[in-house]
Amino acid sequence: MKQIILAFALIISFQSRGQITFIDSNTPWNELSKQATEQDKLIFIHFENSECVQCNEVASQGFSGKDLKELFDDNFISIRCNVSTPNGLSLARKFAIRSSLMSLFVDANGNILHVNNGSTGNSGAYESGAELALSRKGQKQLADYDKEYKAGVRGLVFLREYMTKKREASMPVDQLLDEYVAFLPIDSLANFQSVQTILAFAPALNSAAYKAITTKTPPSLLDSIFQAGSPDNRKMMREGIIGNTFRLAVWKRDEPLAVRTAEFARDVQRKSPSKGQVEYAKTMVQYYYQTRDTLRYLEQAVQLMESHYMPLTVDSLNKMDDAAFHEQNTAFTTKRGKPEQGIVVRSMAIMPPSQFIYKDLNEHAYHFYELTRDKALLEKALAWSKKSMELGDSKGRRAQTPFKLGDPNWMDTYAHILYRLDRRDEAIEWQTKAMEAQKISGMAYQSFEIRLNKMKTGTL
Repeated sequence: MKQIILAFALIISFQSRGQITFIDSNTPWNELSKQATEQDKLIFIHFENSECVQCNEVASQGFSGKDLKELFDDNFISIRCNVSTPNGLSLARKFAIRSSLMSLFVDANGNILHVNNGSTGNSGAYESGAELALSRKGQKQLADYDKEYKAGVRGLVFLREYMTKKREASMPVDQLLDEYVAFLPIDSLANFQSVQTILAFAPALNSAAYKAITTKTPPSLLDSIFQAGSPDNRKMMREGIIGNTFRLAVWKRDEPLAVRTAEFARDVQRKSPSKGQVEYAKTMVQYYYQTRDTLRYLEQAVQLMESHYMPLTVDSLNKMDDAAFHEQNTAFTTKRGKPEQGIVVRSMAIMPPSQFIYKDLNEHAYHFYELTRDKALLEKALAWSKKSMELGDSKGRRAQTPFKLGDPNWMDTYAHILYRLDRRDEAIEWQTKAMEAQKISGMAYQSFEIRLNKMKTGTL
C-alpha cells in the first residue's frame, strides 16, 4: 500500500510570548552604528507611521516570541521609528526609504543586507529576514560595488554580483541589467543558462534586456526555460517581470506601459482566459489607484468587482482552492526511498488563492470609503464589504485562524462605510463587533476602540 506524507502549510499570523528588545526610538544613526560596532551586531530598523495604528499593532504581534527575541537580542541592535518623528525621518532619508511600513536589516556601516516590506503578524517573516541578513554579514557589500562601479569597473561577473546585491536590498536593477545584456556575447542570447540568468532578474517589458531576449532568443528556448523551473520559480519570474514593469509605469505615469503590463499578466494565464481577463482588469485598477486617477479607478473598480467578484460563491472559491492545490500537488510529487517501498512524499506551502478574493473585496470597499461621497458608489462598496465577510467567514471556519468571531478588519471596513452613509447606529454596532472580535483573538485592539469612540462622538 502506498503511504502518502502530505505537508500543507497555510500562511497565517500567530501569537507567541515575549518580544524583541527595542532601544529608544530617538537613538540617532551614529549611536546605532557605534553600539553595533562595539557589540559586533547588525542593526534592525522598523519604520512605521501614525496613519495606520493597526499596522503597528500587527508588527508588535510579529515581534513577539521567545525564539525571535533571543535571535534579535543576541545579534541585532533593534529600533522602531515613526517616520513623523525627527529621528525616524532622518533614518528614512539616510536609507532613501519611500514607504513607512518596512523593516531594514543593515550593518554598522549602513549597508542594507535585507529588506522586509510591509508589516506582518507572522514572526517567521522577521526570523527569515534576520537569518538572511546574518548570512550576508561580513561579505562584500553594496557600497563596495557602488564604489567600483563609479570607478568604471564592469564585466559580466561584476555586474551579476552587483545586481544580486541591489536585489537583496530591494533596489531596482533595470539599468544594470541592460548593461549586463549589452556586455554579453551575441550568441549568449541563444544559451539556456545566459537567458535564464537574465529572466531571473525580471527585466521590465520596456527594457533593452527584455527586448533583446524576445527578439534574439529562439521562442523554443524561452519556453524550455520557463518549463524547466519549478512552478514557484516560474511564478516568481513572471510576477517579477510584471511587478518591475508596473512599478515603472506608475512612477512614469505611463498608461500605455501599464496596459502592456496588464496584457502580459493576462497572457500568462493562457490556460484560463477568464482568469486572464481578471488579471488584466486588476492591473489597470491598481494602476489608476496608485496614480490617483480617482475617476478612472472608481469606474474600473466597479466593473471588476461587479462582473468578476460579486458573482462568486463559497463553492466556487472551494473549487478554486482545490484546483490550485491539485496543480501544486501534481507538480511537487517526488519519489523517496527505494522503489519497492512505494512511498510518495508531497510537500508544499501554498496560500489558497481564494483568500485574495475577499481581501480585494474588502480593500476596494475601503478605498471607496476614502475616495468618494457618492451614495450610490458607497452602497456598492457596502455590498462588497458584506460579501468579503460572508466569503471570508465561511472559508475561515475551514482553516486555523485566531478570529473566532470573524475577521475584525472586514467588520471595521463595513462599519466605516455605514458611518459614511450616515447610518451611525449601525456603524457603532459593527465597530463594536470588530473591537470584540479583535479582543477575543488576543491581539491589540486599541485602534479599533479609538475608531469606535470617534464614531460615537461623530468625529471620525
